[in-house]
Amino acid sequence: MNTSLPRRLALAALFASCGIYSSASAGELFLLGLVNQSWAEDSSNDGRVVVGTDPQGYWYWTRETGVVRVPNTIPPGNGAGGQARVTADGTRMTCSTINPATAKSEATIFHIDKTQYQLLGSFGFNCDIERSGGWGMTPDGNHVVGLAWNSGCSANGFEWNSATNALTTLGSIYFYKPTRANAVSDNANVIAGWSDDYNGWRQGAVWNKNATGTYLVTVLSATPAGSTTPLKMSEAGAVSGNGQWVYGIGRTGFYGGAAWRWSAATGVQAITPAPVTDIGYVVAANNDGSKVLTFYGAMGGSGSFLWSTERGYVSLATIAQEAGVVIPGGWTLNLPLGMSEDALTIVGTAFGPNGTSPFVLDLRPTVPPCTADINGDGNVDGNDLATVLSGWGDCVFGGQCPADLNSDGVVDGNDLATVLSGWGTCP
Repeated sequence: MNTSLPRRLALAALFASCGIYSSASAGELFLLGLVNQSWAEDSSNDGRVVVGTDPQGYWYWTRETGVVRVPNTIPPGNGAGGQARVTADGTRMTCSTINPATAKSEATIFHIDKTQYQLLGSFGFNCDIERSGGWGMTPDGNHVVGLAWNSGCSANGFEWNSATNALTTLGSIYFYKPTRANAVSDNANVIAGWSDDYNGWRQGAVWNKNATGTYLVTVLSATPAGSTTPLKMSEAGAVSGNGQWVYGIGRTGFYGGAAWRWSAATGVQAITPAPVTDIGYVVAANNDGSKVLTFYGAMGGSGSFLWSTERGYVSLATIAQEAGVVIPGGWTLNLPLGMSEDALTIVGTAFGPNGTSPFVLDLRPTVPPCTADINGDGNVDGNDLATVLSGWGDCVFGGQCPADLNSDGVVDGNDLATVLSGWGTCP
């Protein structure tokens, strides 16, 4: 069902402050405002659209609009679950809304570009207020995965397909035990999440689609060095876009708690050497798994890192510094939660002296100003040269002197050199 949105509501009252921290021609850090339990969770491929949640509901952010609340959404907690995920082009995001026919919450796609809701359905049962919740989405928005309820508050992972507009139940090897899907590959052939065992342990699970279109589940275990007893791995939370790698939360008894990855060819591998001895969490990976976003310790208390095949683990503080971004005093980017495909936009929640704030770390260099384009037509050409030559000499005190490009009070060879060195189309 599609329902038109009455209007967009800005979060000016909640997000009272917005900090931008960068140096010239560097990346930028946006602190979106002091709101407790507000999480920036995903980014479009170009970093222009970021989505998240707070205790009031779901929201999205762009540089042009700031934070915009998506009205009538049900935030995670209080009987409902889910995560904010956004398509590669930034036009659609996942959220939870109330189905008017049942008065219960369902997984929903919100069309940012059309300001419309699209309910994804359920299995016809609810537990508390929720019937279904979305936790992962493919970049094209054609598949959503998550958790939906059956009778007796029995949870099942699901996959929703836009072609059928229906939920498919994901199976479990543990009879009548709950499952949840957290992440999905780009083509939806590989899904990662957890499957409760008979003791309630959330064991990492992978569902692979076979030739007939059926998802077959594999629960993940690994044998620690020096042991002969397999150890059940913790839940899986990320998948590389190509479906080759599944990633999950570390366990103390397996390489000191290091984050891990799994493939059908290799089994479970610890992502080592780990930067610290603590539990590692993987929250995002790019298409081929060459870049992986992680944090260590509860709420990132032991640090946040971007792991790559080239450099291993590098702290976000170092990555920000290398991009010329100045992190304000007392603030740490400890809890990253999502990133763009190229890993040049990283989002999450930052911790500061007075509270927490969602953050957007944009590692793309800012476009340098086109100072020599005096008439602002996007080109440095003969028109701008003529302006410099006609204004040659001392500027008139108190008057406008557009050709004084370095603001030293005189139009001279320095300004002429600026025009000549910038000749052509502005970047």
